[in-house]
Amino acid sequence: MVQVKNLPYITLRFKFYKKGALQYISHLDLVRTMHKIIVRAGFPLWYTEGFNPKPKLIFGAPLSIGCESDCEFLDVRLVERMNESDAIAALNQNMTEEMQVTEAYYTDGKFSDMAYLGYDFRFSLVDGTRALESIAACLEREEILIKKQGKSGKEKVMKTVNIKPQIHSAKVYADGEEICIRAILSADPASFLNPEHLVSVLKNECGILKEENLAKESYSILRTDAYKKDLSPFV
Repeated sequence: MVQVKNLPYITLRFKFYKKGALQYISHLDLVRTMHKIIVRAGFPLWYTEGFNPKPKLIFGAPLSIGCESDCEFLDVRLVERMNESDAIAALNQNMTEEMQVTEAYYTDGKFSDMAYLGYDFRFSLVDGTRALESIAACLEREEILIKKQGKSGKEKVMKTVNIKPQIHSAKVYADGEEICIRAILSADPASFLNPEHLVSVLKNECGILKEENLAKESYSILRTDAYKKDLSPFV
């Protein structure tokens, strides 16, 4: 395929889901996979300049390993407009059922406009009734502290960080025998909150997911929505 450079470009944004076994692939693996799929689809791609020109792919808010998502975004730069439905079909025929594009639209928006991400946490626990009360109380605290690795000069150190300001909201409820949390967390790169950090807090503070109960207790995380700063939907 002829590589087209030094031309104006337009941005086609794709929204896709990533579920099942694909939750265990890294973001780097996803980037490599999507690069191959995009090139194979034959899009009129805009390429970077330099010795090794590449198509420009930009992902919004990388997903942690072990998390599923209904709400992933990818921007692809094109030199020619193409039909959105045709673009979706071209990608999906090269993907598995566990990762499919659901929307495509042209945009001038930036991923920096994404301020929050919504998540559904589901816990299967030995003592759900006690855990429900304990989890709710933990999330209502004025401070929710975790230990994170940081730097002091050139040295790596463990720092205690309050993640409460990064939690916009968190609703705890029972769904049958499962305990669920519907949370909206910061997606700002300067204060991004990995949803696994919230699980770590609950594990340490609420006595859930203990090693002796791993055969009986489990959890899952699903990214569901993306929002702007005013909580309007991110598009």
